[in-house]
Amino acid sequence: MTPTSGPAEKLFSISQVNAITGVPKSTIRFWEKEFQEFLAPLRTDGNQRRYDERTVDIIKKIDHLVNTDGFTLDGARRQLNGQMSRTKSPPDSQDRRLDELAETMSDYLLQKLFERVREEESRN
Repeated sequence: MTPTSGPAEKLFSISQVNAITGVPKSTIRFWEKEFQEFLAPLRTDGNQRRYDERTVDIIKKIDHLVNTDGFTLDGARRQLNGQMSRTKSPPDSQDRRLDELAETMSDYLLQKLFERVREEESRN
């Protein structure tokens, strides 16, 4: 296994991550390709995936963004990028903040539309 995590850190198999998060294993594998910058599981010598707690938390965030908040995969990626950049460094300029605000508003409107469609479907 690639020694990128601490020796005492708990690692989870894809089946365990499925049990913890409720996200299907096939979806986790798909998200690994879609969110490569966030999800890069460790591999055993037998090429089995192993996820650390941080990665499990990111899978939970993606699941919440996509399945609860109604973001598209691109919208979820922007949200994660925004969360990561806010924790790393302050925004560079006012233009960048305006661009982020525009993206957030766009995602918010899509989320509201998704909620409205979901409400209409539940009424029918």
